Amino acid sequence: MKKLLWIFVLLLCVSAVFARDYTKIQEKEMKKSQKYGTTTKYLNQYNDASQNNKSTYQKAGNIKTPKILIIGDYKKIEKDKYNEKISSDDEQYAQIAKRFGVRNVDNYNAQAKGEDYYKLYRIAEKIIRANKLDYLNWRVAIYRDSENPNAYNTNLNYVAISTSLYDTFVDNDDALAFVIGHEMAHSLFGHQQRREQIYRKMKKFEKDYTSIGVATYAILKRKFLIESKNAEFAADVEGLKLAAKAGYNPDNSVELLTFFDSFDSQSDYRSDHPNTAKRIENYNTAKSLIPMKEWQEWGKYNIYNSDVLKVNASSDRASFVIVGAPTKPKDQYYHPETFEEYYLRCAYAKYLNSDFSKASEYFDKYFEINSSNAPAYIYAAYANQELYKKNNDTKIKNKALEYAKKAKSIDPKNKYADSVIKEIEE
Repeated sequence: MKKLLWIFVLLLCVSAVFARDYTKIQEKEMKKSQKYGTTTKYLNQYNDASQNNKSTYQKAGNIKTPKILIIGDYKKIEKDKYNEKISSDDEQYAQIAKRFGVRNVDNYNAQAKGEDYYKLYRIAEKIIRANKLDYLNWRVAIYRDSENPNAYNTNLNYVAISTSLYDTFVDNDDALAFVIGHEMAHSLFGHQQRREQIYRKMKKFEKDYTSIGVATYAILKRKFLIESKNAEFAADVEGLKLAAKAGYNPDNSVELLTFFDSFDSQSDYRSDHPNTAKRIENYNTAKSLIPMKEWQEWGKYNIYNSDVLKVNASSDRASFVIVGAPTKPKDQYYHPETFEEYYLRCAYAKYLNSDFSKASEYFDKYFEINSSNAPAYIYAAYANQELYKKNNDTKIKNKALEYAKKAKSIDPKNKYADSVIKEIEE
């Protein structure tokens, strides 16, 4: 009887297979493909990131923007002098291109290995010069991996990009610049050392199965994942800054992140990398806080005051070495952005974007560190003037007047301070 029952069940299953409604299967799959389809997701994310969130570095409305606030350690270079310098540099680059075996640098339809390396050299070398990173030799490699688009860094000065990542963005120098800047940032901030310190502590408790050992391992592992995620956020921001100062467009660079977000399904909780959607949010937030025109002028100034960096084949014959120029005083090399520089940059960027409330907050934080910058007080007065127009709050009006008078006390001949004081007191 049992045997007959099993036969009957088997026949039902077989008949069910042949009686399947394939149109319904397709309908279900269509719903899933709409949810997980990488093409739609990529295009939507890219449009959101690069079109709807275009950088707004221009002056908004009729706000006051006298060219008195300096954002960065630079002086504006005359256009003719800068072009003359670039022409001279191009002659040296042409000689370097020959060493790479470049036949036609602009032809990317049939890239030779030498042309690929030369392309990365030009991008990395520009980033290095624009950001004063020439205090040591930087090593850059393209490693063979046709399946996994990825990049990594090791030690202080090694950046490696997979062939699949390079090939995906071979026509987007802005994205490649962001990759290189991101990996350089890991080196600059010592992220690998921080991770290794926590990892070594984790290993001590990995096979300790006591209650204390298990708990300690779990705590350290969670700390390791959090530190790793925060390091990625920081490297994205610094990579964006390094590339932007070198003149690369952050609206195009974000294509790298939208590409990864198209197939990112990792658990944010268990992964040592943050979810890519969150990285895009972090990227766009950082982008909104960069006054691009000033940043690019700063990068041009650094390039103008530096020489073309030589390049050598690495001893491993799989990478190349961009030879640094460690002959300048230490204060003329890259340093991580200080809180003073950060607050002033953010205050200025928020002001340009008409976010006067946030601009005022950042100016207040800046003044806690530096209370001797008259132009900064002028801009803080401007921001509070705009807030007063919207809110008609006497406290805000008095704050604007206070800032203008502070600028006047620092610089008695400041005509902008006189103008603001007159406007407020009338």
